[in-house]
Amino acid sequence: MPPPRLTRLFERFLSLSIRRPVPVAAQFGIATGVILLVSVVRVLFVTVLLPWLLFLPAILLLALTFGRAVGIYATFLAAVLAGWSIAGDGGFLGLDLLQWIASALFVIVSMGIVLLASELRAAFVRADRLMRDAREARDELASREAFLSGVLDSSGDCIAVLDGDASLLFLTDNAWRAVSLPDDVPVRGTPWHDLWQEVGGNRAQGAIAAACEGHATNFIAPARVRGASMRWWDVSVSPIAGDGEQTGRVLLVARDITERRAGERERNRLARVVENSADFIGVAGLDQRVEFLNPAGCNMVGLSPEEIAETRMLDYIWPEDSQRLIREVLPTIRDAGSWSGEINVRHFRTGDRIPVHYLGFQVQEQDGSLIGYGAVMRDFSEVEHARAQQRLLNNELSHRLKNILTMVQAIAAQSIRQATTLEDAGEAVSARLVALGRATDILTTTSWQTAEIQALVATVLGPHGAFRRRIRVEGPIVSVNPRAALALALAIHELATNAIKYGALSNDNGKVALQWSIAGGPNEADQRLHLTWRETGGPLVTPPARRGFGSVMIERSLKAYFRADVSLDFSPEGLLLTLDAPLADAVATGQPG
Repeated sequence: MPPPRLTRLFERFLSLSIRRPVPVAAQFGIATGVILLVSVVRVLFVTVLLPWLLFLPAILLLALTFGRAVGIYATFLAAVLAGWSIAGDGGFLGLDLLQWIASALFVIVSMGIVLLASELRAAFVRADRLMRDAREARDELASREAFLSGVLDSSGDCIAVLDGDASLLFLTDNAWRAVSLPDDVPVRGTPWHDLWQEVGGNRAQGAIAAACEGHATNFIAPARVRGASMRWWDVSVSPIAGDGEQTGRVLLVARDITERRAGERERNRLARVVENSADFIGVAGLDQRVEFLNPAGCNMVGLSPEEIAETRMLDYIWPEDSQRLIREVLPTIRDAGSWSGEINVRHFRTGDRIPVHYLGFQVQEQDGSLIGYGAVMRDFSEVEHARAQQRLLNNELSHRLKNILTMVQAIAAQSIRQATTLEDAGEAVSARLVALGRATDILTTTSWQTAEIQALVATVLGPHGAFRRRIRVEGPIVSVNPRAALALALAIHELATNAIKYGALSNDNGKVALQWSIAGGPNEADQRLHLTWRETGGPLVTPPARRGFGSVMIERSLKAYFRADVSLDFSPEGLLLTLDAPLADAVATGQPG
């Protein structure tokens, strides 16, 4: 039953005196005032009772309120005032023996009351302290429980407490939602294996058994929760200890890592692409310090992986392009998000220039803020070399075409000038252009670099059919440059045509010997090329009355293109052509003719 109202008021008064203590001087002052007030009431209004009785409640109240010291002080003060009030004219010291005995008994009784009241006060203080401690402990426990409950509820993990039989004892709200338990299904006692269907094994059962023996376990496994779609889980299972001993209960924390695992697989695939790419792929911070460079990038610029951390973006750029990177490339990346174009980088070991196609782009944080620069570069050396080669070939082709057109123009002009009819001129021009074309065919097969004399002669003499068998060709393997090849082809064509029409091949007995040799010292600069065209067995030869296109072309072109001494001897026995040229001027040099 609840305490009486008076008791509750007394407890509140006593509790207030304990929790809000009065200074010591004030305590004694209050005690003095209370005893004096009681003494005045005793003298004025209560005269028939013993003088000490009215002081006892006041002493009890003061002892309970302020403690033992104030109670003792009040006792002696009350004894003095009570004695004085009954002593009469003799004063306090004029008390008789019976009054002295009564005063002593009053002091003794009051002292007992004071001691009892002080102990009661001390007990009340202790009880109050215990109550406050209990209340604070209860509040702290409630706060901790609320905090822990908040932590568990806010955690994205599925947290469960199991007993030794792997049955549920506790399940967080998040775990409840994950396992999709109906509201009417009790958590306590539900077997865990009814909720967890692991794919490809049952590591959870083994982990729970190990935790019951005091061993913590962690594993990653795919599982279906209450038949839902398969997901990947990172599971930690650990024993719950109490007072240093195993309780047989198990804490199970499962985290859904399906999305993280998918992201990791995606990142791993991207990392393998970057690592295996043949292109330079690098990343630098906003301070231009290089943070990553793939193996192909290291190989391109001649760096080891350990040296990357000490490099900056400008260290990779060819000095002439460094200002372009600062003023054009990086500002464009910051403003537009990317930049692409051709630029030059350098090889750290050899110092060579490496032309590359450069694609620069922003590296951003998830919120879109710029945190660095990325670059993909592809070695452009082969393309640049091909471009240079193409320019060289175009220039050379232009040069060749000009030479050929010049030669064609000369052939046409001289043929027309020497011919008596247009038909003769047409035939002469056509035959000579065919010879010129066959010579260019040989040069084309070697990219206009070389023409072997043996092959050139065979190609030019081929159209002459049976007459070809009456021309004996001898000489070592010698390759001449394009200009000399064209001149020699036209000269042999003219000589063969003239021999068939007028010379040694115009009858059935004549023959031609085409021979060449190399003479001179061991050094190429001292060696000379000797070539002869000798006709025998033909009609009697007489020097021509005027020099035709053939003889003019032969002497001029061979002299010009071979830088040779050339002579045509129209001796009666047969025509003799001799050519004596420095070998170095005739052989192929690989340069445009």
